[in-house]
Amino acid sequence: MKRILSLLVAAALCAPASAALAETFKIGFIASYTGVFATWGPQFQHAIEAYQAIHGKSVKGPKGETIDVVLVVRDAASAGPDKAKQLAEELVLREKVNMIAGLELSPHAMAMADISKQAKIPVVIMNAATSSITRMSPYFVRTSMAVPQFVHPMGKYMVDHGVKTAYMIVSDYAPGHDVETYFGKAYEAAGGKFVAKVRSPLNNVDFSSYVEKVLQASPRPDALYIFMPAGTPSINLVKEYGARGLKAAGIKLFGSGETQQIYLKNFTDDVLGTITSNHYTEWNTNPENVQLRTQLKKMYGDKEETDIASVGAWDGIKLIYQALAALGAKADGLKYVEFMASGKTIDSPRGRFMIDPKERDIVQDINIREVRKVNGQLTNVDIAKVPMVRDPWKADHPMK
Repeated sequence: MKRILSLLVAAALCAPASAALAETFKIGFIASYTGVFATWGPQFQHAIEAYQAIHGKSVKGPKGETIDVVLVVRDAASAGPDKAKQLAEELVLREKVNMIAGLELSPHAMAMADISKQAKIPVVIMNAATSSITRMSPYFVRTSMAVPQFVHPMGKYMVDHGVKTAYMIVSDYAPGHDVETYFGKAYEAAGGKFVAKVRSPLNNVDFSSYVEKVLQASPRPDALYIFMPAGTPSINLVKEYGARGLKAAGIKLFGSGETQQIYLKNFTDDVLGTITSNHYTEWNTNPENVQLRTQLKKMYGDKEETDIASVGAWDGIKLIYQALAALGAKADGLKYVEFMASGKTIDSPRGRFMIDPKERDIVQDINIREVRKVNGQLTNVDIAKVPMVRDPWKADHPMK
């Protein structure tokens, strides 16, 4: 027994210093796994798990210490900001998380502002896209997009390609209002005219009456432009476009993320020719996109599609890993934010992007895509690119 104890003591003394210095960094992860927006949670989480499958679940810190990265997951249940805030408070107070991430909807992200400032905890926003969000807390960093950033370029594109009149339907929440303003401004500035601008309740999933009004509008518009949060609302609106015969009536369909690859399987050939603007096109050949898609297929099968949620989460966890490697697990919250929003160029599945240090928001290329059939499959194909677009809302609302 004495010999065994002496061997155990010797082994402990000989263990690498990094083992003695091992630390845990907990990320409170809030996203919807149930309800209307239930696709977001799994998409976020699968992309993070794919990244960790390649890069490991731990990071070597600046002193050679091992930092174990742990995801503490909570279901926002598509239930609104009060639920998201409750989950964040529990994660901070009970779970003692070091950071919060996820957040598919703007109201959910906005609910994190006071908590992040009080707890001095960074929040990595992987989707929520209202322009003003990053100004609500100095602890916010966004790895997705701002809505005006990816809808604004479409206004000029449509007019340049003969779409002189349009009917617009947007979801009645902050990102939808941003679309109404910034796509609307760009379209009208280029010479386009609106037949009507209509808002639909955020959780509405029945668009039959809305689309019928487009068909009956006088004068009949050249195009319908739509913006809905991705999921059941966007799928149902695009389906109604086909079911009500708008394409046959000569009304073209334009939008943003409504035809992402993950949703195209829900549609008939009526969606062919639909043109959207977005920061991520699924079949691009960027090395990190090939890596992400390959790993997701390997882990979750051929039905797993990459999407904007995948990219926002992949890039978010990548930035967190880089920050931990540079600063360790116990840095001040603002130091992590400053590192992530340093203005450096970052390789991504979407291409390259940077996060502006002043706004802590993303600057990136915006793609104009058309739904076509490639090898018999409905697919988004890039037909134009607008390089390194900044959020125009911020230019209109300079910081004091």
